[in-house]
Amino acid sequence: MSKKIPSQDLVSKYEQIANVNFEDTLCDIQIWERYPKYRWIHNKLELAIRCGYNAGPIGSVVTSPGYYCVRPIYNLFGLGINAKKVWLEQKMKCIENYHPSEFWCEWFDESHYSIDYIWNDGWQPIFATQGFNDDEDLIHFNYWKKISPPNKKLPSFLDDLQDMEYINIEFKGDNIIEVHLRLGNLHGDWYKLHDANILVPAWKSKYEEEAATREQQGWKFVSDVNHDFNNIKDHRLGFWYC
Repeated sequence: MSKKIPSQDLVSKYEQIANVNFEDTLCDIQIWERYPKYRWIHNKLELAIRCGYNAGPIGSVVTSPGYYCVRPIYNLFGLGINAKKVWLEQKMKCIENYHPSEFWCEWFDESHYSIDYIWNDGWQPIFATQGFNDDEDLIHFNYWKKISPPNKKLPSFLDDLQDMEYINIEFKGDNIIEVHLRLGNLHGDWYKLHDANILVPAWKSKYEEEAATREQQGWKFVSDVNHDFNNIKDHRLGFWYC
């Protein structure tokens, strides 16, 4: 079990975390291999059921007509691959259009948050961001904004992960949608940018037309190529930040 860090040392601990070499940190694929006892946390359907959400695998019929999020049960690449907002009826033909490896979950029409936590006699938030995107495109975010880490009530089963020391949780409102056994901001998109306030993804399709204007406005650019998968048409070249 991790030792409790005195509150006066949390700031210096945060700075140490922020400056760890990102290349030395583990990705979800490596975490899957190294920590088999925690593989259940990668199962997003299992997580949804543990959290008490209305959810089920493709092949089961939804309990009522409405909007749902359909996405892969497992996705070690992340990036929202194949996630979509869809209207489903209580009919089998609505479900047959999706892959058996996917699941449906009630749609949460609330703000998207990504929060990094450190274990300190409980999970303590240390860095948080809010993401803004369109419900019709769950992959290409418009921008991310750094916010003061909110105190959200977490289910007790997440205490079982305490020997990992750090985790990242993504929320829609107060609803947990993903848990990562690593830092998602400080050792992710905000690596060495933790003093910035806003990150704007530079999508390949818009980079050329945006570059001159953003540079004139004082935005800085950092290269961070990602989303370059066959089933994602427009990948990210990096971030504009200020």
